[in-house]
Amino acid sequence: MTTKPLFTPTVGGTAYDIQPAGVLLLAADTAYGDPSQSTPEGTRNARVLIDAVLSAARAGGYTQGDILRTLLARHQLTHRVMVMAQAACDAAGDAALRDVFKRAGLV
Repeated sequence: MTTKPLFTPTVGGTAYDIQPAGVLLLAADTAYGDPSQSTPEGTRNARVLIDAVLSAARAGGYTQGDILRTLLARHQLTHRVMVMAQAACDAAGDAALRDVFKRAGLV
C-alpha cells in the first residue's frame, strides 16, 4: 500500500491541505515529541485526539490500533507508520473523522 500525500500545498502555497492521517501524525508529534514545543494542555489534547481517531478506526474495523499507538508513541515517522495511520483513518471513515475533528475544534 502506498500513502496518499498527507500534506498538499494550497494553490497560493501559503498553507497546506492536510489529510486525516496527517492530522493524526501531527497530533502524535505534539503528544510524544519535544515537550518544549507544546503545553501540558496541548499534549493532553493531542492524546485525546489520538484516542478518538483510533477509537473511530476500531469501530470501522481497524484491528491494529494498539500497534499504531505504540509506534506513534515511539515518535519515529516511518513509511510503516504513515501507511498504518492512513489505513486507520480510512477504516474510521470520513463521517466519523469529521465528528472527531469537530469535537476537537479542528473544523
